Amino acid sequence: MKVLTSDWESSKAQLTFVRKQVFILEQGFDEQDEWDGKDDEAVHFVSFGTTAVPTGVCRLTENGQISRLAVLPNYRSQGYGIMLMRRAVQVAREMGLDSVFLNAQIEAQVFYERIGFKTDGKIFLDAGKPHVRMERKI
Repeated sequence: MKVLTSDWESSKAQLTFVRKQVFILEQGFDEQDEWDGKDDEAVHFVSFGTTAVPTGVCRLTENGQISRLAVLPNYRSQGYGIMLMRRAVQVAREMGLDSVFLNAQIEAQVFYERIGFKTDGKIFLDAGKPHVRMERKI
């Protein structure tokens, strides 16, 4: 298992493959909501197992937002999400940030709490799905 730190142009094929599978096909997000124009400027992360097939992705923006964490169904509960988040936090620290934040789908809140994120508990809709803002000091 490994995580590649990359940019949009270098890893566009892997990033779009995983995000399309998880967010658009599995979860039913509209493509216009998924492709929000923030990818070109973000740092991207792609996880791999023992093959060249990507297992998961996420991104980090310069203001410290981690987003678009997605792990393909066959690879969930195997540590890929945690690996991606650790790398994103590490890179944020290297960028000189003192905290990171994200907007978690309600179903994923417990996952993020286990890795140190805290929330104010206020639920809001993002792309029609309930989310909660979470933050972690680094």
